[in-house]
Amino acid sequence: MSLTMRYDREDDVLMIWFAQEKQVDHAKQSGQSILHLTAQGEPVLLEILKAHEFVPELVRAVMTSEPAAAAGD
Repeated sequence: MSLTMRYDREDDVLMIWFAQEKQVDHAKQSGQSILHLTAQGEPVLLEILKAHEFVPELVRAVMTSEPAAAAGD
């Protein structure tokens, strides 16, 4: 799977493509996220609305989280 990202500054949307070659059938919105799916339910595109708020929160969460334990620990 090839991941492609693009930020649209004018609309303040971060777009993350999981499969640009696949056909979008429908989308589901939850809060500030819109997930575009194929007819089989496979993710094609994730749009993060108000990205200027989301990205710093994501970075902060990553930088302050504890490392995950390895399987079998």
